[in-house]
Amino acid sequence: MRDAIEGTYALRPFPWPHLLIDGFLPPDTLSQCLGEISNDVYDFEFEARGTGRIEFSLLKSKTLWRAIYSKDTIVTLRHAFGAGVKLNKHNMIQLRRMNQKTPDFPLHNDFTSGEDTVASFLYLSPGWFAGCGGYFHMFESNEHKNPALSIEPIQNRFLAFRTKSSHWHSVERVCDWERLSALALWDIEEGCGEERVAQNESPTVPPG
Repeated sequence: MRDAIEGTYALRPFPWPHLLIDGFLPPDTLSQCLGEISNDVYDFEFEARGTGRIEFSLLKSKTLWRAIYSKDTIVTLRHAFGAGVKLNKHNMIQLRRMNQKTPDFPLHNDFTSGEDTVASFLYLSPGWFAGCGGYFHMFESNEHKNPALSIEPIQNRFLAFRTKSSHWHSVERVCDWERLSALALWDIEEGCGEERVAQNESPTVPPG
């Protein structure tokens, strides 16, 4: 994560602006997060979305909470998207799951009227190869049948994008593999400068 802070914040423009950072967490931090997740019990809720569904649970790993809900992450997102962000307290940070039983998530966008947000994913599962599927497909519009870009869900890869109505995407189902990711939704705070980030108290994790 420190490398990301010290490096570039440039968004990749094609087919629509998105932030992609590999090696987001230091190896020891990632290992501790995965250990905490595997040692806990998660009761995933299912929510139908068209022909697809999301499988989610509140993230319980305090180490991963602190890594995602951190000043470093907030500064990275602010530089990349040109606006301050704060964690959406309704969504919190979720552990998302896809497995053999999870269907493809169909073409959609995450736009909600009256809201301006950034969605971020941190892919957690090891052992990905092309045959595992689980690609995040990006489309130039909802009229295109083939994706313009497909992002591999490689472990420790961080993906973030604004939830605009033109940001069409889908998620391919997985094959003989389980895809875990940490999802956070960030509310845009226009005009939030670096001084405010510096003055804020350190982000905290929920009790539990």
